[in-house]
Amino acid sequence: MAMVSYGQKITITGQVTSAADGQTLPIVNVLEKGSTNGTVTDMDGSYSIQVSGAQAVLVYSSIGYLAKEVPVGNQTAINVTLEEDVKSLDEVVVIGYGSQKKSDLTGSVGTVSSEEINKYTNADATQAIQGRVPGVRVDANGGAPGANSIVTIRGAGTLSDSGPLYVIDGMLTNSMNMLNPADIESISVLKDASASAIYGSRAANGVIIVTTKKGKKGEIKVDTDFSYGWQKATNTIDWATATQYAAIRNQANDNDGTPRAAANDSQFNPNINSDIQAASLRVAPIFNGNVRISGGGDNATFSISANHLDQVGIIQESDYTRTNIRANSTFTKGKFKLEETIGLTRTVNNPNNYFNQERDLLPTIPIYDENGNFTASSMPDGSTTIYGVGNITNSLGLASVEDRTVTRNSVLGNIAASYEIIEGLTYKLNLGLDQYSQNNYTFTPTFFFNATLLGRQDFAELRETNTNYLSALAENTLNFSRVFGDHSLNVLAGYTSQKTHSRSLGIVATGFPNNEVRVASAAENRAQAPSRDITTGLRSYFGRINYNYKSRYLLTTTIRRDGSSLFREGLRWGTFPSVALGWNISEEAFMEKITFLSDLKLRASYGELGSNNVDAYAIDPEMNLFSEAILGEGQVRVPGTSITKPVNRDIRWETTKTTDIGLEFSMLDNSLQFTMDYFVKKSEDILLSITVPRYTGMDGRVPSNVATIENRGFEFSTNYNRTIGEVNLNLAANFTVLENEVTAIGIPDPIYGGGYSSNGLSATLTDVGQPVASFFGYKVLGIYQSDDEALQDGRTDGAKAGDLKFQDSNGDGQLTEDDRVYLGSSIPDFEYGFNVNATWKNFDMSMFFNGVSGNKILNGNLYRGYFDTEGNYLADAMNAWTPDNTDTDVPRMTLLDFGYNRRMSDYVLESGSYFRLRNLQIGYTLPDALTEKLQINRLRLYTSLQNVFTLTKYTGYYPVVGRGSRDRGSDQDIFNQGVDESAYPTPRTYQIGLQISF
Repeated sequence: MAMVSYGQKITITGQVTSAADGQTLPIVNVLEKGSTNGTVTDMDGSYSIQVSGAQAVLVYSSIGYLAKEVPVGNQTAINVTLEEDVKSLDEVVVIGYGSQKKSDLTGSVGTVSSEEINKYTNADATQAIQGRVPGVRVDANGGAPGANSIVTIRGAGTLSDSGPLYVIDGMLTNSMNMLNPADIESISVLKDASASAIYGSRAANGVIIVTTKKGKKGEIKVDTDFSYGWQKATNTIDWATATQYAAIRNQANDNDGTPRAAANDSQFNPNINSDIQAASLRVAPIFNGNVRISGGGDNATFSISANHLDQVGIIQESDYTRTNIRANSTFTKGKFKLEETIGLTRTVNNPNNYFNQERDLLPTIPIYDENGNFTASSMPDGSTTIYGVGNITNSLGLASVEDRTVTRNSVLGNIAASYEIIEGLTYKLNLGLDQYSQNNYTFTPTFFFNATLLGRQDFAELRETNTNYLSALAENTLNFSRVFGDHSLNVLAGYTSQKTHSRSLGIVATGFPNNEVRVASAAENRAQAPSRDITTGLRSYFGRINYNYKSRYLLTTTIRRDGSSLFREGLRWGTFPSVALGWNISEEAFMEKITFLSDLKLRASYGELGSNNVDAYAIDPEMNLFSEAILGEGQVRVPGTSITKPVNRDIRWETTKTTDIGLEFSMLDNSLQFTMDYFVKKSEDILLSITVPRYTGMDGRVPSNVATIENRGFEFSTNYNRTIGEVNLNLAANFTVLENEVTAIGIPDPIYGGGYSSNGLSATLTDVGQPVASFFGYKVLGIYQSDDEALQDGRTDGAKAGDLKFQDSNGDGQLTEDDRVYLGSSIPDFEYGFNVNATWKNFDMSMFFNGVSGNKILNGNLYRGYFDTEGNYLADAMNAWTPDNTDTDVPRMTLLDFGYNRRMSDYVLESGSYFRLRNLQIGYTLPDALTEKLQINRLRLYTSLQNVFTLTKYTGYYPVVGRGSRDRGSDQDIFNQGVDESAYPTPRTYQIGLQISF
């Protein structure tokens, strides 16, 4: 023990922990009593302070904990344990480049803890925030294993597919799909500009900060969690049987006055009744295993985890595996701290891209021939004439013979070193890495299902692409944090640089000696070798000031300046400021007599964020050095050089301006908590690729800053905790009301999208005054009951009795394209979710409900099931209009379709509203007496169900459909949102699991 003298200045170091669980406590105020000399603990709970002498008394205080006074005496190291104060318990929230007490937050931040995440078994980490944070929408792109989720924060504010920025343990990246949900300690969603402006140009679509689990001081712990389950489709489509199909098709031929197909009439085979849907669906297993080892001492902690997920798809020929290894460690020595985290991930995805596609197998055609091989015709020569169709395939056969694999090996991690230069002033260097290597491989062998173009492959084809991606981040920050009496100040300044490089090389080869040799070098024809090499860079300067007086009056100001290589000099840099104010009204003297309210806080913020939402090299023209032009009187070909890609060198940053007003308060001794936010998010100068007129001599699209989108909304969340006897109950609920509107488009024509058939039909239109990608088409009023009714309605296109009656919207007595109207939006105007968590003795139960309303979905099955001429019909087509069956909403069957019933209309739209029990988990933990005998710390058995039930009027596979991908390209699928052409069915999953801790 060191000996010190009274009156001599002393440096005290130590660590503050929680008495409840032994975890270290960040942002604890450490103040020398009777002075303004103070500091705060860092993220590891450590602190260092110089006091006046041995007579000093240190006061340790943190909202949510009882204050504690400790005389210094002859001590130089003081470790303190704080007791929770249940009446003022306050959580610490991770924000950009640091953390803050929730009571000191001036921005809108939603959080999800590991406790909430661990209550459910999710293969996709993104699903952990679905329905739990108001203002955040998570849409799965169908239920395929490994399918990416689409995350939208406070409405779509761009016309591309860009999502939020993800910050995983300090590394900036574009996704969290590679994460194992069991590795996550907490998720913070930064929703307004005050919270996210520190990330500037990366934050226009919101920021999601993920902190993974770290080791803690104490003995080494081993935690394991293994689960096994089964998946099954929640719904199936009622397609016609062979007998029904033949009757429907014959009726269509009779209505048109055309000959019946022989296979449906004179040569109908009652022994064939194929069900390609039933043959493709299956009950599929899923396995998930986690092992984590963690621990630490006074100066170092560590955590190592491993995970393996093996998910077989509910559709034949689809599966997904993911293997994760993650390591975190910290080392502290005096004022120096070193942290590192690294995650290794390998995913292997074998998708089935053909299920429920157009021109699929008819029920009158066998799936297999007499030898057990796939077929799509019962005729010896493979002809389909007998069936009356021109093109047909066998989706299960195609998925089975084709070899498809997407393999990715990725590394995501960082290393950070910090040093406290002087008391309260810390420098930190953070170096991050995001790297992956991906192989996308597809080999289509020769096959013969029938003689049509879709039913055969005459030459084997290999399509393979290898991609290497590397993103390197360097961040330098200075953080000053001090407490001066009633004043608390935190100042952050930093400089960052991030460079990204991607290189891909592909091959398209045909003409292989046989179907077993599947390497490009064996092919006769290497037709294409597409390749790309892309490098981009971003440099940033930023600063933030957090100030509060007596934890009563709060101020946050932030500014960030970003420079992007994607823009030209002069337009390269963007500046993004924000300011926020908070007032903890409950800290005012006049609130002392108001006992039913606590932690009452009012906050308001305004800020601007940016987005460099454009492809690399978009401002650089491309030239063909080997062009030819026909010139002169003799029209001679002359070699030369030509510009082949149009550019717009004046593109600039997208800017999102957000305003937020929030109110937070608690009641019933903090057991009932409320948070409310009203926000306006206005995105200006939105970049959109516009088709260049042909008279320019060039073909393609050029990006331009042309659009403005505004999102307005209200968010509400509440949380209630109560103990009733031996039952501990937690209830949490939230909802969001959202209005999305395009307020400007600086181009002559609106934007069409949402293709849902090979006939070129479009379902959506993006234009001023409407939500992004609104459904647009004709409104159906009913069915004509006579030919005269159709004529009196001004129909001159051949419409007759039994055809759909469309609304003459402009009242000119004719049915033209001018009669199309907006038919609704795929964006819900109301979303909600609530959790029920309860424990009783050693039993626990968790339920999570969520839902949406006010949105529409285009059900492609309705189009194909009633109007497509070369596929199966829905069984409901048996109820089609006939002179003897007029009381129906199904139009007459026709192949010629002179009345054009298949045109885009609300006939193929359905309500996308749903209410579901998303997750249910029931568990039992062995009593301590038993676990002690077994020499283990904890053993818990549980059963879990996902998608337990869903209440909806949608008749497709599932009312969560994501975005179609038929139109425009992979970077602008936003125009296809809500279009369900053939979405992979979402499964219901049953799992049993075992958790053991040593």
